[in-house]
Amino acid sequence: MSACLLAACGGSPGKPAVSGQPLGSGTGAPTLAQVTALLARHSAAVLSHSAAAFLDDVDTAPAAAGFRQRQQAEIASLAQVPLQSWRYAVSAPVTDPSASAATAKRVGAPVLIVHVSLFYALTLVDPQPTSRDLWWTFVQRDGRVLVAGDDDMAELGGASWTGPWDYGPLVAARGTSSLVLGHPQDSGQLARLAALVDAAVPVVTGVWGTGWVRHVAVLVPASDNELTALAGQGSALTDVSAVTVFDAQDPASGTRYGQRLVLNPHALARLTATGLRIVVAHEITHIASAAGTGQASPRWLIEGLAEYVANLGSTQPVTVAAGELRTEVAAGRLPAALPTDAQFAPGSARLAQVYEESWLACRLIAARVGQSGLVRLYRLVGASPDVAIQALEAALHRVLHESTASFTMQWRGYLTGQLG
Repeated sequence: MSACLLAACGGSPGKPAVSGQPLGSGTGAPTLAQVTALLARHSAAVLSHSAAAFLDDVDTAPAAAGFRQRQQAEIASLAQVPLQSWRYAVSAPVTDPSASAATAKRVGAPVLIVHVSLFYALTLVDPQPTSRDLWWTFVQRDGRVLVAGDDDMAELGGASWTGPWDYGPLVAARGTSSLVLGHPQDSGQLARLAALVDAAVPVVTGVWGTGWVRHVAVLVPASDNELTALAGQGSALTDVSAVTVFDAQDPASGTRYGQRLVLNPHALARLTATGLRIVVAHEITHIASAAGTGQASPRWLIEGLAEYVANLGSTQPVTVAAGELRTEVAAGRLPAALPTDAQFAPGSARLAQVYEESWLACRLIAARVGQSGLVRLYRLVGASPDVAIQALEAALHRVLHESTASFTMQWRGYLTGQLG
């Protein structure tokens, strides 16, 4: 949030200072009641796939031409998206007089800028709607209230969210457990991705259990800009094949809303069939285990479980799957300790080895106490209110009946036995 917005509004765009004058009263600007009615019509138009009704509430003035064009493209892109629900709701008006004055000058009419919450759910994928923030500008022309823009607060920290339907025409591929959304240029790949998800979901469920939604949405962006917007992690994604993202998390249950698997478009070209299968299964494991992952969960356990599941059934020998680490172990360079969270930093010189170390740590746990024991340890750590070191120590004592130091010694020996 920019300092300018806080100084101008006395708060964030979601909680602005509200003046004593009733908004829209005698000014020609829309009222909140009128905006609420428009948003209800707009929501219904999306769910009925009615482009005419959707665009009927969008300003036709030249100042809104760009926004209208984007809205027209959005409703067309949403045609193939299976929506369980879609609803706009007023969160709060923005009463910064300078922002309203500048916007009114731009559109040539009194305005009401509103922080709008978009609640939507993809069919089967989202058990509950997720929400995203929009900042929309409303005008009144000839007695009709219209929406005229979505970027008048962008420079003040109120940037409207953009979804995959805002980056060009969308096509969809659906499977028994999958929904893959991409753009026409990748349409030939989407069915293959849906099949990979359908194959991975029962494998993940076989390890983690049935206590997750078991339907996965995959987004395939067409550019680096779209990848950054959908994943929200900046340039760190350039060397990452895929990432799992979510919008919010219930602090009590750990349930994550709006979970999506975002695939780096370059991965489609650079990964082998086996590599793509492993990447997909890895990320789906993160989605399944999300509610069991807590503040105390060390990164090596999170990534190690995902790697363990992803490598199940692989015909690759361990010496190949952990080739980078094998080179070090064969040269007598054993890690002294389990990987720290800092070692997973993007761009790390030993990032491949760190993932391999984590995988083999979880593989060792499963070899000793079975897959159910590995999952039990994971859940114990994730549910612990302790700090990470104490949570891991307690879980290792309960499941393996030994200390972290003792397990680390066994793991180092295991690395030597498997790779040395």
